Amino acid sequence: MIASEQRTSHPEDEWDADQLQEIEAGMHFGVDISLFAKKEYLAIQMQQIRLGLEEGLDVSVYARPEFDWFQMEEIREGLRAGVQVAKYAKPEISYDRMRQVRKGLTVGIDLSKYVPLDAKILRQLRKAFVSNVNIIEFVKKGYIAEQLDEIRVALEKGLDIEPYLIKEFRGVSIHEIVLGLEEGLDVSCYAKMTYSWQQMREIRLGLEGRLDTSQYDNPLYSGSQMQELRLGLEAGLDISGYRSLMYTASDMKRARIRLLEDYANEIVAGARQTFSFKNYIISVSADELEAFIEVRANKGKKFKKEDLLKALNEEGITTGIQEDVLELITEKEIYNKPVLVAKGTPAIKGKDGYYEYFFHTEKCGKPKLNKDGSVDYQNIRMFEMVQKHQRLAFYHPATEGKTGKTVRGKTLHTVNGREQKVMTGNGFALLHDKRTYVSEIGGKIELDEEQNRMDITAVCVVDEVSPASGNIEFDGCVHVLGDVLRGTTVIATGDVVVDGGVEACTIRCGGELLLRQGANGMGEGFLLADKSVSGKFFEAITVQAGKDIRANYCLNCNLKAHSEIIISGKKGVLAGGVAKALKGIQSYHVGNRANIKTYIQLGANDEILSEQKLLQCKIDNVHKELSTLGNALLKFQRLYPPEVRNTMEIYLKVEDAIYTKELEQERLYKRKMHNEEGMARMVEARAIIHGYLYEGCVFEIGKKIWESSLAKNVTVRKRDDRIAIFHNG
Repeated sequence: MIASEQRTSHPEDEWDADQLQEIEAGMHFGVDISLFAKKEYLAIQMQQIRLGLEEGLDVSVYARPEFDWFQMEEIREGLRAGVQVAKYAKPEISYDRMRQVRKGLTVGIDLSKYVPLDAKILRQLRKAFVSNVNIIEFVKKGYIAEQLDEIRVALEKGLDIEPYLIKEFRGVSIHEIVLGLEEGLDVSCYAKMTYSWQQMREIRLGLEGRLDTSQYDNPLYSGSQMQELRLGLEAGLDISGYRSLMYTASDMKRARIRLLEDYANEIVAGARQTFSFKNYIISVSADELEAFIEVRANKGKKFKKEDLLKALNEEGITTGIQEDVLELITEKEIYNKPVLVAKGTPAIKGKDGYYEYFFHTEKCGKPKLNKDGSVDYQNIRMFEMVQKHQRLAFYHPATEGKTGKTVRGKTLHTVNGREQKVMTGNGFALLHDKRTYVSEIGGKIELDEEQNRMDITAVCVVDEVSPASGNIEFDGCVHVLGDVLRGTTVIATGDVVVDGGVEACTIRCGGELLLRQGANGMGEGFLLADKSVSGKFFEAITVQAGKDIRANYCLNCNLKAHSEIIISGKKGVLAGGVAKALKGIQSYHVGNRANIKTYIQLGANDEILSEQKLLQCKIDNVHKELSTLGNALLKFQRLYPPEVRNTMEIYLKVEDAIYTKELEQERLYKRKMHNEEGMARMVEARAIIHGYLYEGCVFEIGKKIWESSLAKNVTVRKRDDRIAIFHNG
């Protein structure tokens, strides 16, 4: 009826196509269109009211023209979440401030009294309250959002940031201080107003690399000059020749590269250089570190040491001459034989700094293979444990290099040894000597030598988990020495190791899960790990792993691995139940002689496909919103001249909304592309079976289904548009 309403000659009184589309959508879903079928609403405002009606919400709270569509959306989201929208459903509160109040209310935090503040500051307040840290005093002192963001992060990490704060610091400067405190550096040497954040960064990186930052921590240097000096020190160069303030950063870079090239060019190899004269043959090694003289026999002529010295000097050989050898040549009349008469001094490169560790640094969790190829889970060393106050590491500083001299007196440049970065991580302290590391807590230690990082995680050790002992929930690693019995729960943020048996229980962990004796869930157990799940066996239990699932046999399980399922040993069997793996399965046998029903899904599963479908739906919605906003923008441009529309708040909001939605669209496209790349790799998923593949096994790869017949030593994978079986070579 509205769609056919007679239109006047005034364009602003006409329904546009997007408005009509919203009205038709409302009629289709059977909602009361009279609540939004009003010409003063833009189509995107109509949409928010229509969506609220479809969701059964009380849209009267926001079905008012003074609310823009973003505000309407925040109120609608609040109504859906069941929060007190009255605390922020006011036209004078911008949508971005509404959003922070709404998000706070959903987790029990009331920010309504802070709504006069900027939305970005409200966001920091909300995050601080969630993390249980207090930044109110810093808000009162007038710190802006980018500063509060860094202060909040520092407080969340337990860092004492306040002594180093200066109101005039930008957020990026505070960030450099936070990074330094986190690494245990003395930030007082650069937490000064005289330094820009770029200069702070260079000093921090120098301290982190154990460099002598006193050679460049001068505010008169620019950040770029500091960088060139730092890079020179990192390379072990003598920077004294180019650290003058008269040099620009470009000059310094050229000088640094020239020094590196000079050093590289001095390392030479090749044949001797030979020079023949009437009475002598003089030869010099390619690196000019050795000189030889061969005196030609001359009947009736006797040579003196001075004659030989003169000949060497004429060839520029002045350094390292062994005069005693020259005397020997003349006294013994050694003729027609090259004799070493001068030795240069080779340049010696400084020795790099290194850490000496006082605990086992090899990776834990490496399984020992039995003769039949199965894994000995019983003797895997999962943890490297340290005690509180234990000495962990000692740093040996780099040594200075020593310059050399050629036999021609040329100086051979060298470089100093390179320092290692300061060790970072958690659970330890660096003593006052800045070289000795000791543990602050007892627990599991992990070392990443490439990143110069140590982390010590608390470990909860219990004898058994039973209904009598109670459930376990621990922020760290859990080591159960005995069994985990039926009906119990173990939850840990780190690794979980169970030495005994596992029954129909629930175990969830944020790291690795190792069951030395395996698990029989009797159809009810549930195991979940963010990383890999390993065990001697799994029977009638659900297992989900963020990486691999590894065992010696699995029977009637529900397995789901984000990477691979690996069944080890010549007796290894995967039979019964469901096994899903994104990257593939390896097992000696799959199925059994009884032709037990075994379902195997490889590659992208329904969950991933659903996520991708949802992502595409979001992209389509944003595209539709952009189209509606674009049409609204064109309508304003058609109805009003620039000098009028550019002063209209609603027009400016449409422009801002288009920019925001375009950013969201770009983010969604990038995420979709990343997922598609991952799914493309999953196309290579396959099941590698070294023993028997029995009948009764159903494979699903990329929506294609294939049921097995008896085969031996085969690989099952997708080829073209079908599932194919190939004999292993």
